[in-house]
Amino acid sequence: MELDWTALLASLGLLGAAAVLVVLEVFVVSFGLLLVAAVACAGGSIWYAFAAHDAAGWVSVALIPVGALFAARWGFVRIRSSRSAVPKSEIAADAGYRHVAERLAVGPGSRGVLVTPARPVGRARFAGGECDVQVHGPVLEAGAEVVVERIDGPIIFVTQPPP
Repeated sequence: MELDWTALLASLGLLGAAAVLVVLEVFVVSFGLLLVAAVACAGGSIWYAFAAHDAAGWVSVALIPVGALFAARWGFVRIRSSRSAVPKSEIAADAGYRHVAERLAVGPGSRGVLVTPARPVGRARFAGGECDVQVHGPVLEAGAEVVVERIDGPIIFVTQPPP
């Protein structure tokens, strides 16, 4: 059997198209459609290689999967080294809810002054800094002295101190 150069060139063209589609799959979000097209091109490349000559067909059957493995490895390495595709931070054991009151050392009994009116939510300044508070009682104006009554989840409840 003589080598059919036209079929061999068609096989190489489809193989090149498959390679381009695999590279595009790494950079373009296609939900796998480009990969499906690349696999179809690789299958067509094998079909044309067998049409060109049996030896060319078997060589392509042996080499195309090896090339696919190298392309997949390259793609995974590329995605892993990307800044935007894969988040680099990790969740550690101390992850979780952190309240601003812990950072400012505010707890029940802490005294502060309202920076804004609290109707019922406002902002108060404590020794460690400012944070949002919720008045448990009547509406208070800016400058009013407050004391932390309790902390319930993310909410710091304050009241006016007794006279």
